[in-house]
Amino acid sequence: MERLGEIGAERLFPRLQDRILADGAMVLLDGLDEIPAAGERRRTLLDAVVRFTAGLPARARVLLTARPYAYADPQWRLPGFTELALAPFDEDQVARFIGRWYRAVRPILGWVDEEAARRGEALDAAIRERGYLGDLASRPLLLTLMATLHSSWGQLPEDRADLYEESVKLLLARWQTARELSGPDGRPVRDPGVARALALGEDGLRAALERLAFEAHRAQGAARPAEDAPDWPAADIGQAQLLDTFAGHCPEDLNPRVLLGYLEERAGLLIARREGVYAFPHRSFQEYLAACHLARTAPDFGLALRDRVRAAPAWWREVFLLGVGKKRQGGLGGAVNLVNCLVPLEPDDPATPAPADLDWRLAALGAAALVELRLGPADPAEPHFATVVRRLRRWLVALLVAGALPPKPRAEAGDLLARLGDPRRGVGVRRNAGHALPDIDWVEIPAGPFVMGSAADDQDAHEDEHGNPAVLDMPERYWIARYPVTVAQYRPFVESGDHADPKWWTADGRAWLRGDYDTEAEGWLKGFLARRPPELRRAPFGWSGQVALANRPVTGVSWFEAMAYARWLDHHLRDGGVDRLAGCCVRLPSEAEWECAARGAEGRRYAWGDDWGRERANVERGIGRPCSVGIFPAGTTPEGLHDLTGNVWEWCRTRSAPYPYVEGDGRNDPDTAGRRVVRGGSWYDGGRIARAASRFWDLPDVFDVDLGFRLVLSLADPGS
Repeated sequence: MERLGEIGAERLFPRLQDRILADGAMVLLDGLDEIPAAGERRRTLLDAVVRFTAGLPARARVLLTARPYAYADPQWRLPGFTELALAPFDEDQVARFIGRWYRAVRPILGWVDEEAARRGEALDAAIRERGYLGDLASRPLLLTLMATLHSSWGQLPEDRADLYEESVKLLLARWQTARELSGPDGRPVRDPGVARALALGEDGLRAALERLAFEAHRAQGAARPAEDAPDWPAADIGQAQLLDTFAGHCPEDLNPRVLLGYLEERAGLLIARREGVYAFPHRSFQEYLAACHLARTAPDFGLALRDRVRAAPAWWREVFLLGVGKKRQGGLGGAVNLVNCLVPLEPDDPATPAPADLDWRLAALGAAALVELRLGPADPAEPHFATVVRRLRRWLVALLVAGALPPKPRAEAGDLLARLGDPRRGVGVRRNAGHALPDIDWVEIPAGPFVMGSAADDQDAHEDEHGNPAVLDMPERYWIARYPVTVAQYRPFVESGDHADPKWWTADGRAWLRGDYDTEAEGWLKGFLARRPPELRRAPFGWSGQVALANRPVTGVSWFEAMAYARWLDHHLRDGGVDRLAGCCVRLPSEAEWECAARGAEGRRYAWGDDWGRERANVERGIGRPCSVGIFPAGTTPEGLHDLTGNVWEWCRTRSAPYPYVEGDGRNDPDTAGRRVVRGGSWYDGGRIARAASRFWDLPDVFDVDLGFRLVLSLADPGS
């Protein structure tokens, strides 16, 4: 009525009524929770909704929305309405929201369509790249905050703490914005912001919220076991606790209904979860504000954070990380000193002769803080900072070598080491004549008898494991890489442009590189290859997502790519004058060489021995993805080879063919067509497949996310 005017409303409403009664309509009634229950106002509204819906035709649909607390009491429920809970946004819904947001703000900000689309794509990419943003973006309120920040700034803040700080300011601003409401007599009433209504400044409001977050977080952590802490939502905060906290910052004559009314009727830093129970919109806001409270009130912020983390590392982990980010707002030095306070000693310091579980967890947390501070592989110029970074690297290496912590947090520690710079031999690259070349750590495998295949009475064996003599002979010693080829080691092949150079490729590999190979594909393979057209074959599948975690095995490589890489490396090592290459060549292992290395002279069932142990390898989806190489020391072979069981399947040079294995029958000829052997199982597979004798194959043009390879240095050519 106010917008249309009396004459406009008189003309529109009869026509709208006739149209709805004739054809039906979708009617949205939003915000039941914003109508106070007092004075029969909510009951009067619901009665009106019931009468309104009763007069609608059958084809009409009515959707009423409310926060759950406002609909939980049976007296507020509407008869005949189906109750549905809004699910969190998935990735596609987040992307659609962002696209529509930028189309909506485009005319306001004066952008052309292309600029609005570009900015929307940048926000969507930022959310996908930063794991912690995904959960926030699934909630419409928090996604709106991110979109508001991004469209105002042109980007999201790089640091998590900065993102939360700006989001807190936005939510406080919403509480502080005065708005016009209708009073009891229907006349407009100016409703002030919450700080003014409570007669406290914005700093007092912020201090009260920080204290509330800290107390809620402390009480929540004390009341529940810490094992499942990462999955808890924000704490429930009762009216009594909320009012008690604000009483210390507000005038003595504080009217509780004024405060509670703001919480129930305005979205802000606290939301009404149900009648009389409130919470922060996401647990991370609770954690950030708890860190701010400690920063504001603790005499020594670093010691206060350290003591909390030492008492309950899982529960106070995020508070520590966000506290480091908060400290960084005043300068990098203070933030690094918090890490120094948490992990002041070296892993081999006499004061820590045998690090305990807590020591390893604190080291991993300190490393995570350095990563969030963007102190990466290159040592910072400031010596004090560089000392702390090197210390945490040494802790992470010691953690992986010791096999400390359960597999999942150990894998996370491996990823942190990748981001800080993994110094382990055989994992990265070395400089040779100004060029970066893979630093392969070779392990010698002696010549002599070995077992290949399975005995007839082995109940776990597959049919294709039978048919070999009881013992085969390895005619020449050879050397095999300690680890699968890592992302760091594959990177020079890509970045030099050599990956696309046809001279390293087999004839079929060149056809695959150009896309000609695809014309022969049928069925599922045709669709599979279409996921990676020729223009994306200049690097492994999913390469952009692999490069940040350089100590993981490279994945998404076809057999053609693995063969080309081996030839490339053979050439460059010879060109670099590597002594060990005299009379040798670098190549993929034959199937026999792979199994001989995995089983040893004694014919082990698994790479480490005869007894299965899922804790010895990255198998059975325990971690759920490829992990950094060499983080399962209990699964190492006696010769010192890592990851032969699990992590990623490893391409062999050999074409899939029945046993008996005959080296000179052409199965190792790289120029013959056919399926190629893969060995070792992967993070996805179980114990039967992970046996050292288990054989599998794949098409040479397949590039799955669990496919990698390792290399051998050999005196012999198995194809000869």
